[in-house]
Amino acid sequence: MSYLHGALQNKHVLITGVGGFIGRRLALRLATEEKAIVTGIDRELDQTNHLAQAGVQLVQADVRDSSQTTSHFAGKAIVFHLAAQLGRFGGSAAMAYDLNVTMTEQVIRQAAAAGISRLVFISSISAYGFPSKPIMDEDTPLDCEQAELYGRTKAIAETRVMALAQTVGIEPAIIRTSMVYGPESDQWTLAMIDLIQKGLPVIFGDGSGHAYPAYIDNVVDGLLLTAVHPAAAGEAFNICDPVITLREFFTYYGDMCGRQPRQIPLWSANIIILINKLLRLKLPINRGRIKQYSLQVVYPTTKAETLLGYQIRVPVPEGMQRTETWLREEGIIA
Repeated sequence: MSYLHGALQNKHVLITGVGGFIGRRLALRLATEEKAIVTGIDRELDQTNHLAQAGVQLVQADVRDSSQTTSHFAGKAIVFHLAAQLGRFGGSAAMAYDLNVTMTEQVIRQAAAAGISRLVFISSISAYGFPSKPIMDEDTPLDCEQAELYGRTKAIAETRVMALAQTVGIEPAIIRTSMVYGPESDQWTLAMIDLIQKGLPVIFGDGSGHAYPAYIDNVVDGLLLTAVHPAAAGEAFNICDPVITLREFFTYYGDMCGRQPRQIPLWSANIIILINKLLRLKLPINRGRIKQYSLQVVYPTTKAETLLGYQIRVPVPEGMQRTETWLREEGIIA
């Protein structure tokens, strides 16, 4: 049954970054539940066979190469721009800017030239930079000068989206999401399980700081709503689940694999950061993130709830249970 009561049925939509975690889930929902006509573009399509079986037209191409992609914008009503550089702890500044800013500007121009009416851009709460207050709502200024490369380029991209969309005549809508977890999530599920199973530290300090989980299906709900709701035009929305503590977040995963999440005091974090860099352990830490581990900040979804009717349909306990079921079915945990 359609979550949007048929609002996207038979609509032609385009997804950039369809091969990624969020892109795959979005494409499947659009093609199966929403009955949309879906085209997806990405450089790598090795995890998308199920999408082809569901009727998604898959195009293997570099989104930055307009000679490969322009024709696929034609005839579409909506474009979801998900393609991005996601390496929060690696990659050059030039690459991040190219993938998160320049590519986004190109997609907007291509969409406008094709007569597409709505562009949905996925951003991140990282665009706000280091939390400046306990409640980080959408009126909080973005930090385009922050040290963290991922957050900085996402913030710059957002400002360019809003400015350029007005110039070329397309309706932009932005969602800012957080720690997107669930079945198939590399960063916030599979990597976390791997770290805990290896006995590497994941909790720094007493674990009372906030985590910002966002179950994948809740994020897709947010994307779908911003694609069709008139009130979403020209707006940005936080799409996160209610906060839990970092200790609670990692304890869910520890319980799944029968291991106690390793905890270390904050004072030793600088040593861990150095070891993490030298040995390429891929721990989800850097100096900026370490500062946040003791913070209790909220990224409310009140705006999305009020303007769009957004609801968190999968609470954290249920999301974690679904995730555990998938992990066991895949043989990732016993």
